[in-house]
Amino acid sequence: MSKKGKHSKEENSRVKIKNKIGIIVVSLCVIAVIVIIIYHHSIRNKENMNKLTEELVEESIETSSAEEIIIEETVDTDIETLINGMMEENHLSDNNFFFFYYNVEQKKYYFYNENTYFTAASTIKLPVAMLYYDKIKEGEYNLSDTLLYDSDDYEVGDGNTALDYSVGDKIPLSYLLEETIVNSDNTALNILIHHIGYQQCKEELTKYSKQELVQEFYSSNIANASYYYDVIQYLYQHSEEYSQLIEYMKISSYGEYLKANLPQYEVAHKYGSYDGYVHDYGIIYGENTYLIGVFTKGIVNANELIANIGEQVVNCVEKESADEKNEVVSSDSLNV
Repeated sequence: MSKKGKHSKEENSRVKIKNKIGIIVVSLCVIAVIVIIIYHHSIRNKENMNKLTEELVEESIETSSAEEIIIEETVDTDIETLINGMMEENHLSDNNFFFFYYNVEQKKYYFYNENTYFTAASTIKLPVAMLYYDKIKEGEYNLSDTLLYDSDDYEVGDGNTALDYSVGDKIPLSYLLEETIVNSDNTALNILIHHIGYQQCKEELTKYSKQELVQEFYSSNIANASYYYDVIQYLYQHSEEYSQLIEYMKISSYGEYLKANLPQYEVAHKYGSYDGYVHDYGIIYGENTYLIGVFTKGIVNANELIANIGEQVVNCVEKESADEKNEVVSSDSLNV
């Protein structure tokens, strides 16, 4: 009996030890599971935090980039001062001077007397040519198409149309567009306009401007600086579509008007001169890109005035840009 009791006690001890070991093993397993769960949870949290951080950084970069791109359009007070000085020096006023200026990169502008209408002269040739290039793109015409030279189309002036062709001939559209812009050929322009119809042509020319034009615009050759600013801005914004036209503008006038004092720059422009009205407007490609228009009425040596204005406007801005660069370089040198 005593051995049996002793054996029972030993068995009970072993059972208790086994139970304790079992409890410990279970506890360790539970702890391991909990640790694993906590670990994976922390990993997911870390991944989520990293993802959130990346998204915030990307958003910050995008916002920063957007802020860098957005530049508010402002009046260029330096150009305003320059033009006011030149007006005083040359006795210019609302009656005989109209002007626009826009710096594409800096988004600075200055307009003077831009809403007053004047006789447009040959400046109208640019939007007419643009209209034909639009029609070519739309498939309505090809450059190889020919247009009839009617007797009413002839007009005295520069160009070769009346020399190269006779009334009744059919002239290639490519030739007419080149003569209209490069040599400012009046006869070539008349053929282009008459082929569309004068009234319809003038109505279609309004597509390049958002402003409401006076009724007289549709019946006679008048415009204002604001209209021509819209035209040249549209041309610049769609440069690829008008690449050939812009090349013609670059070689026209043989170094006169806006080109005269800026031989180191490319200038794509369209000038006009008729009955005391002398104008020029276009794109000057320099350190910055400038859209400039100078329109005059009854000014002696207007061609020279236009050349001087173009030169001084560019020099004013380029000098300012150079000064700003020098300031940055000097500042960096001091920091070093």
